[in-house]
Amino acid sequence: MRTLTFKHSQVTRLTFAFMLAAMIAFMVGCGGGGSSSSSAVPTPTPGTGANSVQVRFGDAPADSVISFEVSVSALTLTPAGGGAAVTVAVPTNNRIELTHESGKFEPFIVGSLPQGTFSAANLTLVNSELTFLNSSGTPVHINGPASATVSIPLSPNVTIGTSPLVLNIDVNVAASITTSGAVVNGIAFTSSSFTITAKAPGAAGAQQDDDGEIEDVQGTVTAVNGTSFTLSIGTTGSSLTFSTDATTEFKDGAALASLLNQVVTVEGFTKSDGSLFAKEVEGLENQNGAEMEGLITAISGTTLTVTAQDGIGNGMDDSKVGATFTVNIAGLNASKFRIKGGDGFGGNVPAGLTFDNTTIHQGQRIEVDTDAAVPPANGALNPDKINLQQQGISGTIANAATSTFDLNLAADSALATISGQTVVHVTVISGTDKRVTISNGATVEVRGLLFWTGTAWQMVARRIR
Repeated sequence: MRTLTFKHSQVTRLTFAFMLAAMIAFMVGCGGGGSSSSSAVPTPTPGTGANSVQVRFGDAPADSVISFEVSVSALTLTPAGGGAAVTVAVPTNNRIELTHESGKFEPFIVGSLPQGTFSAANLTLVNSELTFLNSSGTPVHINGPASATVSIPLSPNVTIGTSPLVLNIDVNVAASITTSGAVVNGIAFTSSSFTITAKAPGAAGAQQDDDGEIEDVQGTVTAVNGTSFTLSIGTTGSSLTFSTDATTEFKDGAALASLLNQVVTVEGFTKSDGSLFAKEVEGLENQNGAEMEGLITAISGTTLTVTAQDGIGNGMDDSKVGATFTVNIAGLNASKFRIKGGDGFGGNVPAGLTFDNTTIHQGQRIEVDTDAAVPPANGALNPDKINLQQQGISGTIANAATSTFDLNLAADSALATISGQTVVHVTVISGTDKRVTISNGATVEVRGLLFWTGTAWQMVARRIR
């Protein structure tokens, strides 16, 4: 297995992410490939050969941005040897929000991509918009260009062969925005805005987010065929099919026979042939209910103010992303507050860190489960469960020790603005995917579970990069 890496100045992680992913998927060769000279296959004619490729997208945290979304209307690949561009199919009416995936790659499409060598990818991105927090903590909404077409040179050329691949596209939102006087004032897309890597699926049970792990993927079941089911993912337009077997655990009311139209969370992995396997399926709500994920920007008594970042189910659509909602937690006892770390990570929280109706705090990212429809923007939600979700932050390391360090947040950090805290104490545990050296002064991105101790932030790190 080889790793393919493209690094351009970071851009609109969202759109670029998955589109690029798709395109790169095609472009990336067996195991990833780096140069066009390695086991290159001939420049393709559309329809020649195919490779099973899973395209994923992720985001590097942008300090002040709390929601960033965009759609991809077209993606084509330019053959290195000339000829007609190859069209890559993208989901109809897709809408991508990546802030909630800061520090994590999530599957977008799984399909067969043409073999060959490619020299450029061409993307058309439409209707981008973002929400950021100003210095007073007020959400500010900005619309980007209605349409922007960008051609991204691939240097060296990219080759795709016959082995299954996981294609990861990481877009840095911070490089996709414009500012004036340190205040966000627009969105701008360029060709040098992303980092793309490709890997073969890892060993089952040892996968991470960039080589096949299925972690906390939520959606509505749209079909059940034998021992497999198809999941519609949020507002992305994505449709993923999972196989199951006798080892698959169904919990919280989920059962294969009655899974159709249910809102569920799936944990699993990518098999060696590129297909997806569900090792755990958790029921969230029936077809009348929904779940919404977002950032708590304020708390007044038992009322939370939440900016929506994602969601699925009755009443949830892309018009709700970036909008503000109120969530009433009065009457919810401690048993209704849960920790959802994803793929078992939530069970590794050190003793003494809790999430309940007494420790919930503005600045945390949560999932709101409700047995009713999500209301229009600025509406009120009455939840039946509140789940703590992973979130991404960035900063500079201080007071580094063997398994702990302090993360000093940037001055414009949304978390610092919301909570008034400028430091997050980070704990590294056995389940942490750590790919950097922890040293004072280093700038890192951390994704994990964020807890309020009553006086300070404590994050249990899932990933450090």
